[in-house]
Amino acid sequence: MPSFTSPTRGAGRPSVEDGRSTDRRPTPSDGVTLAVAYVAISATLIGAGLLLTHLLHPVLLWDDHVNSWFASHRTSGWNRLTSDGSFVADTLGIVVVATVATLIGLLRRWGLTAGLVACGLAVELAAFATVNYVVARPRPVAPHLGATPSTHSFPSGHVAATLVLYGGIAVLVTSRTRAVWARVPAWIAAGVLVGWVGFSTVYEAEHHPTDVVAGAVLGVGALGAAVLAVRPQPPTERPTDLAGPAPPGAGPPWPAAAAPSREPATWPRR
Repeated sequence: MPSFTSPTRGAGRPSVEDGRSTDRRPTPSDGVTLAVAYVAISATLIGAGLLLTHLLHPVLLWDDHVNSWFASHRTSGWNRLTSDGSFVADTLGIVVVATVATLIGLLRRWGLTAGLVACGLAVELAAFATVNYVVARPRPVAPHLGATPSTHSFPSGHVAATLVLYGGIAVLVTSRTRAVWARVPAWIAAGVLVGWVGFSTVYEAEHHPTDVVAGAVLGVGALGAAVLAVRPQPPTERPTDLAGPAPPGAGPPWPAAAAPSREPATWPRR
């Protein structure tokens, strides 16, 4: 008689144990996704930036008015708060936090998922450099606080990098755990930090408000491209993980398949 065995549970899936997974390996299509995203984001923001700087003069006047208003209402307390906000988006800080997040993913054997933040920051940096060079919008005319970068004003690279970094960390947390107490704070922290950095750059007259909006668009696009390319996989759980450990002597958490009958089939007589 042939033996009947049930297929291995989870066959064909990435191996997962205690939240660790090998996931899949990179493919050429992943690089194509990032390249297409770079071109699309750059083209969109270049068009928006040239339209803004050459045709939308009322918006430019509003931008200058906002920067001038903040410059004339500065206080020592707000100066310290916005200085800390600029420090959050400092290039060295972004690199350090991104490196730590990537190393944690590699040590946990997350495979391609560990490179999500790095992929997002690569797209963000490439698109930022392209758009910033082509649009070449001057910095605000209001007095600046702190050191002013040598790059142009549009878009805000600090806002974009902060969104990719901490938004990417929130995506990693969401994909690696189902715990609400970890997911919700990760997304709240990402939103607060991006808002803090954006406000700080406008308050210090390092960027116009529309530069901050463009930086947020750049960050969302770069992070979305990284998610599409990496496609982080959530950890799977065995049935015992969901129901807790089985009591001693208990059978498997799913019903056993019935063994095939060895009796010959009988047919009713007519």
